[in-house]
Amino acid sequence: MLVWKGKGLLVLVAGFLGIFVGAMFESLNLPNALQSSLMWLVAGAVSAGVNYLFCRFFISTEKRIYIDEQTGQRVEVMDNSSLFFIRNRIWTYIFGILFGVLGVLGLGSYVISLF
Repeated sequence: MLVWKGKGLLVLVAGFLGIFVGAMFESLNLPNALQSSLMWLVAGAVSAGVNYLFCRFFISTEKRIYIDEQTGQRVEVMDNSSLFFIRNRIWTYIFGILFGVLGVLGLGSYVISLF
């Protein structure tokens, strides 16, 4: 079950788009380990980049102020879009780190296979 709030589904769109673009690198004539590493690095860069752009253009950082009519108190509300209880802006770093680590591990296995 997916748990999202606000525009949290944009994170999934960014992730799938990054993996789709990264999968295009599967058709290159490179050694398997190098090809896999390149695929993960590209997928991470695209996912993080697209998620950053989505956050920049679709998620507001401004606080809206509402006044409660009964009490007269001011209430500040901001966009708390999230996926799995993690805010959208944090997913940019998660994509970059997760796919970057997978890419570096693949690159490491390629380097080890050369020896």
